[in-house]
Amino acid sequence: MKVWQQDRALFMQNPLFGNQEMDVRDKVAMKKALYMKEGMHIVTTANKAEKGIDKHVEDIRDRVRRLQEDSDEANVQLQEINQRMAQVKDEFQIEDDSQEEKDLALLKKNYDITNHGSTQLLTDEEKKQLAEMGEMTEYQKLSMELYAQADFWKTKISDNQDLMAGMGRAVRNIQTDRLRSHALIDAQKAKDEIMEAASKEAIGILKDDAMDKMEEKAEEIEEAAENQKEKEEEKEERIEAAKEDRAEAEAAVEETREHITEMTENMLEGEKLVQEVDEDIKKILAEQKLLVEDLKGLTINAEA
Repeated sequence: MKVWQQDRALFMQNPLFGNQEMDVRDKVAMKKALYMKEGMHIVTTANKAEKGIDKHVEDIRDRVRRLQEDSDEANVQLQEINQRMAQVKDEFQIEDDSQEEKDLALLKKNYDITNHGSTQLLTDEEKKQLAEMGEMTEYQKLSMELYAQADFWKTKISDNQDLMAGMGRAVRNIQTDRLRSHALIDAQKAKDEIMEAASKEAIGILKDDAMDKMEEKAEEIEEAAENQKEKEEEKEERIEAAKEDRAEAEAAVEETREHITEMTENMLEGEKLVQEVDEDIKKILAEQKLLVEDLKGLTINAEA
């Protein structure tokens, strides 16, 4: 988990994933790949550890098998020695309750005490008997040689059994610890959690991208609306201007019409004035003509 958290921190700081220009599908794919890598790393590490434990357990079991084979061979040797000891006893015709056999049993007990520190110590009577025993007989010598050989194989079998018992306990402890640790289960759970986090983050990326696109679209719509509004305002302004121009034109036409009317009236008045002037002139001329005639008459009269 710690490794995943460290790599996740590095992942979040990776400039590639902060690149706004990167396609959202690439972002999701790259994040998913990183999370998958972390998840597989956890599972692989746990699996590797489990395989290491399995190998260790298998090595122990192999050694147990070898020890068992060694013990089986030792047991075969031990059985042969025991048979040889029985044969020697028969060959020397030794009875179970004979003094020689009793002395042999005391020799074997002393051997065990000397070589293995047996807790079954010699009594004072046995010590005295051992001191007064003297030299061993041929039967006792041969039997003790065989007893020493048997002791070697018995010791080997005992040591092997102790080792196998210890190894068996080790395997059981390993299996118990494995059941308690749930390493693979925990690793798989961690992997699932990582992939779940990857899915959530991918959804977050897609959601953020969708929100960004929605915001961009909203801005575009708003901008288009503003442009449309501006166009409508411009249109209204043009309409108003056209109305004003039309009003001005109509006013100009009306003014022109009035001017033309006035001019027409003036012209009519002018013509009338001209006629009046002409009539006045004619009248004056007529009057002058009469005056001339009168003057002529006066002149003629005067001459006469």
